[in-house]
Amino acid sequence: MSVKWNIIAPVKKPADLKGIAPGKLPEKLLKPLKGGGKLHWRAAYAWEAMVEAAKADGIELKPVSSGDTYRSFESQLMAFRQRYQKEPINGAQTRTFEGIKWYKKDPQLASLAAPGTSQHNSGLAVDVHTASGPRLDWLIDNVRKFGFSWEVVPEEPWHLRYTEGDNPPAAVVEYITKIGDLVPAASASTPEPNPNAKKEAAEMPMISKDTKGKAIVRAQRLLSKHGFQCRDDGNFGPKTQQAVKDFQLSRGIETSGVVDLLTWEALLA
Repeated sequence: MSVKWNIIAPVKKPADLKGIAPGKLPEKLLKPLKGGGKLHWRAAYAWEAMVEAAKADGIELKPVSSGDTYRSFESQLMAFRQRYQKEPINGAQTRTFEGIKWYKKDPQLASLAAPGTSQHNSGLAVDVHTASGPRLDWLIDNVRKFGFSWEVVPEEPWHLRYTEGDNPPAAVVEYITKIGDLVPAASASTPEPNPNAKKEAAEMPMISKDTKGKAIVRAQRLLSKHGFQCRDDGNFGPKTQQAVKDFQLSRGIETSGVVDLLTWEALLA
């Protein structure tokens, strides 16, 4: 089997999940999937892009069920109590929840993370239906292109997590651009509109990669304010450029990576 199978990438969470309790995501951060269920909008676009690419190769990808995408805290708790109990069972697998050790009732049952600790509760995980044979082979060769990775291998080949936070891979950006969708803003809060945005934008210079100065600092701070985190060091490096592209993508602006008049207007709005 391919060496890629052993890659387990760490999860980088989108900025708009900061301060939000797992399993308590507001609806505005969730995007419905065509086959049922929901994911955090970043993960949803990555999943849709991967589903389309797999279909082009004759492979069907779909979740096991709608409950195997985003799970609320309550639904995770219900499933957890069905599989685990507080009464000790010799030799049973255990989980710690609320400071108490819980024991899996039956070794034949699939393992489940304690409520609040699963990436399903963050809307970043999806369990793939029938992850075996040619479908698993395709996943092994392609998941990283779309920002996904496994968590436990080879025991759970079906369990994928979106790992790339606010920096979607090129294949995902290309998909979103192609369908012409407007992704939600990465910020969980909605700032008050700035009535002077157009006037202020007209006074700002066009800035791009490898430039420096006070205008860069202002753009970086505005990007962070909108939820696209980057250091306000006054250096327009590759990370700032990627943040600009992600911001442009979220506002339906051409993803040039250049802070032009339209981008300044959107940043200052």
